[in-house]
Amino acid sequence: MRYIERELEPELDKWLESREILAVRGPRQSGKTTLLRRIEEKLKAIGISEGNIHYVSFEDDLERLKFEEDAKEFVSFHTASGGKHYFLLDEVQYVKDIGKKLKAVFDLFSNTKLVISGSSSFDLTNMGSYLVGRIVFFNLYPFSFSEFLKVKGEKYESLYGKLHIDIKKKNLKVVKTVFLDDLNKFLHEYLTYGSYPRIILEDSHEKKKELLKSLFTTYVEKDIVSLYGIKYREGVVKLLKAVSSMLGNVVNYETLSLNSGLKYNEVREVLPLLEDSFVLFVVRPFYKNLLNELRKNPKIYFVDYGMRNYLQENFESMAFDALYENFVHNQLKRYCEVKYWRTTSKTEVDFVAEHKGALVPIEVKTKPKLGRSLRSFIQTYEPKTALMPNLTDAAKRNVGGCNVFAVPLAYL
Repeated sequence: MRYIERELEPELDKWLESREILAVRGPRQSGKTTLLRRIEEKLKAIGISEGNIHYVSFEDDLERLKFEEDAKEFVSFHTASGGKHYFLLDEVQYVKDIGKKLKAVFDLFSNTKLVISGSSSFDLTNMGSYLVGRIVFFNLYPFSFSEFLKVKGEKYESLYGKLHIDIKKKNLKVVKTVFLDDLNKFLHEYLTYGSYPRIILEDSHEKKKELLKSLFTTYVEKDIVSLYGIKYREGVVKLLKAVSSMLGNVVNYETLSLNSGLKYNEVREVLPLLEDSFVLFVVRPFYKNLLNELRKNPKIYFVDYGMRNYLQENFESMAFDALYENFVHNQLKRYCEVKYWRTTSKTEVDFVAEHKGALVPIEVKTKPKLGRSLRSFIQTYEPKTALMPNLTDAAKRNVGGCNVFAVPLAYL
């Protein structure tokens, strides 16, 4: 199976020779193990001896127990040959007191480089409290749309590179292409079966569905049960199914409690933990006017679209509108902070992206039509740029000093 280079790699490569521990967080099967193996190959390619590179998976109970019992002896044993050694430690969330152990190794062995991975943001963030000043975190999500297009062929990857809209850049330009229908076709496939690498690389639609089922079952058995205990298993699954039905809506905790069988306070506790285990994104409201703007309940989106559709038990007759919104959020989330805006009078903009203090309001439409809500945000906050992601149009207009770009969804 061919390797697809990840967008995260150039940033990781910059830190490979630094002293800091590199921690790669992300959902199960997002490609963390493959990425560690890729780093292993890169190290060999620059002349690092195979004996000085140590890949260890802590899903292997024997290796985990050795490391738990005496991390210093574990590292000392592997570094007996001298020189600089690289430890690629996979699934570190399984190790008890991993933060303390990594701190001890980091402080004692100056000629080692530690690169670690884990599938629980909560566990790795907790671990980071022991490693302040010693660790750099990276999030590895499933394939972005750009990485998905790499699978489809170099010509589509190249086309996307020319059309891609990145709000971090100054002087945005939006251009038209005669291949928009091709990109939209791929976008709908991406939103149907999702963004997990193994599923994207599978050609059979039926096998994609089976892989999603297996992935969800693994998540339930390994993460839900270990986090919440067996008694919460059914309730959390029902909660996820309920969330999948209200994609992109402002959360109603009472409704989720009723539909899941979990208590109101349990729902409020579990949702952030589902975010920490990389299943959901919890999007909080943007506000500055404390009297007029909503500042309480979040919206929820799925990290993976295929997982959401599996929970809905629907891959054939989907309404894509909520998935378009989910897609826009996920694409932007990779490089900037994203919130939503809603006033107490129910004026609402889907997203407000913020980068280096600059606000970009974003209204997702099937067809671009500048509505009252987006105009209201522009009038209130005077942003320089606004986006209207849609299926058909690429255009620019000026509204009250704000450049409003109609942008095809597939450009994001």
